Amino acid sequence: MNFLKKNAVTLISIPLVSVLLAAMFVVFPVTEHREVNVVNAEPEEEQVATFLFVGDIMLDRHIRRMMDQHGAPYIFGGVRTLLESADITAGNLEGPITDSPSVSGGTKVGDTNNMRFTFPVPSASTLSSFGFDLVSIGNNHMRDFGAAGVESTKRHLSAAGIAYIGDPNGAETAPVIKEVNGVKIAFVAYNEFLGWSEEHTLQGVRDAKRQGADVVVVMSHWGDEYKVEPPERIQAVMERLRDAGTDLVIGSHPHIIGSVQDLGSMRAYYSLGNFVFDQYWNEEVRCGLVVKVMATKVREKTSLTFEETRVTMERDGRTVVGCATSSQTPSTPN
Repeated sequence: MNFLKKNAVTLISIPLVSVLLAAMFVVFPVTEHREVNVVNAEPEEEQVATFLFVGDIMLDRHIRRMMDQHGAPYIFGGVRTLLESADITAGNLEGPITDSPSVSGGTKVGDTNNMRFTFPVPSASTLSSFGFDLVSIGNNHMRDFGAAGVESTKRHLSAAGIAYIGDPNGAETAPVIKEVNGVKIAFVAYNEFLGWSEEHTLQGVRDAKRQGADVVVVMSHWGDEYKVEPPERIQAVMERLRDAGTDLVIGSHPHIIGSVQDLGSMRAYYSLGNFVFDQYWNEEVRCGLVVKVMATKVREKTSLTFEETRVTMERDGRTVVGCATSSQTPSTPN
């Protein structure tokens, strides 16, 4: 009897162990399979924002006369599609917006007022209607009508819904940050002229990084007119901007298209040249560069790709897509 009980227990135990072992092999592979499916079922989400930059915008002298005769769409109509092709469009506003009459119109090269600009009040709404979201007012002409002209410019831009950076009155030096499709883009100004402090710009870059900007863009007004390559002093500024964390530099002031440099992970366009301007004596000053940037963010990493388009300043005041430049160096300012 004891022998039968002992073997009966053994006979019962063996099937139970087999069942338990079988159960283990059934349950655990299913669990592992589901975990793998959960991980692979979520693709990495790609977030994309586009932003477009143009060079110097000057709306006085001959350009103002053409706008008075034909209307603003005549000046900008040839590039409307280009300007509206990005989520954010920005440029350098080369003078103040005031209700003062033009003093440069009709003057000759060398006259006292020939290079003293003011743009008509509707200029702000015109820029907005053609897709501009932000402009830099940090340049050597923004105080052509004094501090009051700067304040007037800021009021009219704000009323038109256009953001601005580079206030030469020093009231606002913080970065402007815009978020598009989950991508945060910061805009910071640098102005070599009018007493602007380089430290303002470097601090703006650092602040933008601390505020979580995915891309930091510095819009600079600097360098030497009609020169393709940056002078040593500007090269040194570029390197300090890179070290502070800048991702992209967009330069203006030389009035011609300048060189492009990749300094580590930072790209620097020394000068985009003119966008709307009445300089016609040479193909170099008549030709400007428009840069469209696509920022692609995957998780916390953002990459930039660039698309470049050349435009021409026609003698009738219009800006149109396309240009052919010669190797001649501009020599006679207008």
